[in-house]
Amino acid sequence: MLSIVLLLMAPPAGAQVPVLPEQGWSREQKTWALNLAIVGGATAYGVAVWDWGESSFGTQSEGWFGRDTEHGGADKLGHAYTGTAATALSAALYRRWGHDDAEAARLGALSGLLLTTTVELGDGFSPEHGFSWEDQVVNLAGVGLEYLRQRHPAWRERVQFRWEYWPSPAVRRGRHHDIFTDYSGSRWLLAFPLHAWGAQGNALRWIELQAGYGSRGFAERDRDFFDRPGRHPFIGVGLHLPLALGRLGAGPATRRWFEYIQVPGTALPLPP
Repeated sequence: MLSIVLLLMAPPAGAQVPVLPEQGWSREQKTWALNLAIVGGATAYGVAVWDWGESSFGTQSEGWFGRDTEHGGADKLGHAYTGTAATALSAALYRRWGHDDAEAARLGALSGLLLTTTVELGDGFSPEHGFSWEDQVVNLAGVGLEYLRQRHPAWRERVQFRWEYWPSPAVRRGRHHDIFTDYSGSRWLLAFPLHAWGAQGNALRWIELQAGYGSRGFAERDRDFFDRPGRHPFIGVGLHLPLALGRLGAGPATRRWFEYIQVPGTALPLPP
């Protein structure tokens, strides 16, 4: 969530940014500092919370989206989304610091990959997790998708990767407190706004098509609330909020929220 908040503070792609003053850090120094902070911060958090360093390096195969996986594959989309959000945030900061759009996109992708790879390598030294090649593949996919969106503004309008969250029963009952691992309350989707695909002069411009995935009831804490674990791919039709908010006078920073966040209740998914 911090990544999304900071993202909103940055100017949109193509916007003019002020030249950095001669005093203070240069943009190169800020770039090095950001990436050192990514590694240092992730490592400190992993040691404190995820038991990094408690075992020798190990790997494990977690599978993909099968019934026999730990989360039904929802965690894979969570990894991909982390790569997307980290890349978007980093690219926005690099633009603010004076890098041009192409350089900001490239550096943003490298920072997004640095964060997700640091976390995955750190998991290799955790007795509970282990390094997962499947996780690293989806990390790359999330970073790569956002890099293409940053480099090609037209495709940024056409394809958007979002997270939708509504607290699961376990969270609402106080049995779980980490929304980022509340997979029974999360789903992820690709949105395709029709106005960016040619529907600009008619009512279809307010509509977007969606395709996504979520899982329910895989965690042990969820067993009291679901009859059995379920995997839920879906397609849907929704209101394209960035366009609607723009017509209501919202600025680019506000509209940017909804390139990455799906508001529950603004789309009709099938199945629900």
